[in-house]
Amino acid sequence: MSAALFIENKASDNVRRKTLSQKIEVGMTSLVFVTIILVAIISLVYLAHANRNATKGYALKSLELRRSKLLTENEIWDMQIAQVKSLQGIQSDPNVLTMVKADQPKFVRGDTAIASR
Repeated sequence: MSAALFIENKASDNVRRKTLSQKIEVGMTSLVFVTIILVAIISLVYLAHANRNATKGYALKSLELRRSKLLTENEIWDMQIAQVKSLQGIQSDPNVLTMVKADQPKFVRGDTAIASR
């Protein structure tokens, strides 16, 4: 059994081993490269997010402006409707001015038939 261990030790002596400093140097280079890539990806994501928010803000501002204009237009229409419905507006209407007063009005009760033969 010791002969087997002896042969194994001779085979492992021929293998060249890397020093710890070489492993760290490659590790540091990789770490710097990965860090730069991560910072670039995070920067792009942030830029895309900021751009999306700016676009939404612009759309929201234009919709608020449109809403304000529509509310103003609605108030104008309401004022015009109130003016037309007012007593003065009805009395000055040309159709109302051409009407004549009935001489002998006939009143119809609700329980009688309206049409006669």
